[in-house]
Amino acid sequence: MAEGSYRVLSERPEDEDALDIVNCRGFRRMSEAHLVRNIREYCPGFDRRYSVVAWGGDDVIGHVLFTPVDIRLMRETVRALLVGPVVVLPEQRRRGVGGAMLRFGHDLGRHDGFEVAFLAGIPSYYPQFGYKACYGFGKITIDTASLPAPTRELEPWPVQPADIEWLVDRHAAEWSDVDFACVRGASMGEWTMPGVEALVWRTSDGRRAAYTLGATEGKLEMLLADDPVLARVVLATVRPSELGLHPNGWFARHVLDEAWGVARADRSDAAMACELREGALQPYLAAVDEGTRLPGRPNWVLPFVLC
Repeated sequence: MAEGSYRVLSERPEDEDALDIVNCRGFRRMSEAHLVRNIREYCPGFDRRYSVVAWGGDDVIGHVLFTPVDIRLMRETVRALLVGPVVVLPEQRRRGVGGAMLRFGHDLGRHDGFEVAFLAGIPSYYPQFGYKACYGFGKITIDTASLPAPTRELEPWPVQPADIEWLVDRHAAEWSDVDFACVRGASMGEWTMPGVEALVWRTSDGRRAAYTLGATEGKLEMLLADDPVLARVVLATVRPSELGLHPNGWFARHVLDEAWGVARADRSDAAMACELREGALQPYLAAVDEGTRLPGRPNWVLPFVLC
């Protein structure tokens, strides 16, 4: 696809170094370049056709990564595209390059039967391409001073292949009724990767107590468990001040105690989605507006915790 003096194409294997450069120059840091490489390596849904590249002559001038994912929406599984990073070189902005890349990805997604695209981005920019604020960033805030002391000792283990079936099951239990939550499968890369604090906590007799993901400045991105008592022991051991979970999840329903924790989910102007299939978002939006559904909260694909 050609627009003006630039072309928009899908990524090729030989483009990887150029994409590192455009993401580094565009964001003035390497975090997004590392993010793209991690998704490429560890996310099973990655598809080079959905890694959209803008070319000005022989130079890469922009990049948008669309990651195919299954999400939960109104208790159903829906094919979606998670959008980001989105970058255009500073000297190439205001030429329509970003919009051309977004349209390319949207058209490809519609052709392939995806229903929704969603992102976290600048509220003043994305609505012109069909995006509207419709979900949020739910969390559970923990008063660590009110947490009891752990009642038994637990040992952290790395994620093992034998843990995967249990992880898939517990992930489904936690997120099955949370809108925009990404469905996670049986690939090891969806649960652990170099540099990410992903742990399975075990009792002295080897029983799984919980899986925890991330511990940056007291925040856990996820805590999965099947026993409320053991989940509380893990919480008392790790003592996070915040959990990236949702009031509709298993943890909030079975483990949370108002003596030490509060769950909430709020809409955010930066949390936007657009329909790739007409009407795909309407039942959810109506339910949120009527107050019969809480705003959803993505549990971003694993590499996003490094962004």
